[in-house]
Amino acid sequence: MRTNFAGLALAVGMGLIIILLGVGTLSMAGLVSIMPAEFYEAEEQQPADEGPVIPRDRVSVASTYIPASTAEAAAIISGDALFKANCAQCHSVYQQVVGPKLADIDKRRPMPWIVSWVQNSAKVIASGDEYGVKLYNENGKQQMPSFGLSRKEIEDIIAWIKVQPESAPAIHIEAVAAN
Repeated sequence: MRTNFAGLALAVGMGLIIILLGVGTLSMAGLVSIMPAEFYEAEEQQPADEGPVIPRDRVSVASTYIPASTAEAAAIISGDALFKANCAQCHSVYQQVVGPKLADIDKRRPMPWIVSWVQNSAKVIASGDEYGVKLYNENGKQQMPSFGLSRKEIEDIIAWIKVQPESAPAIHIEAVAAN
């Protein structure tokens, strides 16, 4: 049996392209870092003739969440887009805006309650739900609009909220001129 090297090369090349697209997508979403670990773990500094010296104590790396599976990564990416399109006008993860901050919402309320609230908060308030009425009163009696989001979409938003760091996920570098 003969080996078709052109087909093998094409398959390997396509596989690499798919991997690079996946890593690029996750990197843009802030879920993985494509910065080599040596950049922020190196003990040595740059030689002065190669640009500004970046002392190790001037480089900080925020922790980056790495999803356990591609399904989890897809849910987080979906949740990011859904949050920006539906929630960001009134909510922040760590600060009160028009509505309450959403950090740890999954610890304060069970998922079925969250789904009911997002889909129709007026119905939850009208039912006399103690927590729903408290939220309504604490937020200037501003009623949250009903969203036509599915349970899965709401779960994706919660997945995205759960992985948000308290500070922006970024590498911060202070360039210091060489002496």
